[in-house]
Amino acid sequence: MLALEAYEAGLCQRCGEPLEVSTALENDFNNIFGTGVYLPVPNHPAQCHCCAALQRSERDTAALNPQFPAAMIHAVRLMPRR
Repeated sequence: MLALEAYEAGLCQRCGEPLEVSTALENDFNNIFGTGVYLPVPNHPAQCHCCAALQRSERDTAALNPQFPAAMIHAVRLMPRR
């Protein structure tokens, strides 16, 4: 478990890239002498329709004003269109 915690501590909390690489000066977009650069992937962002359905469920449940909205467990499934 300690190895997993150490590994996760070395990752960016937003993108999941290793901090050792993603914060390195040689990968800075503004460093003209850098050896790498992070660029957006073509045709992205793409919407995950499953995540969108989960967010709709979260939004609709929040409107009902449950006492602990973060404790609500949401589930969706792919259904054939009628």
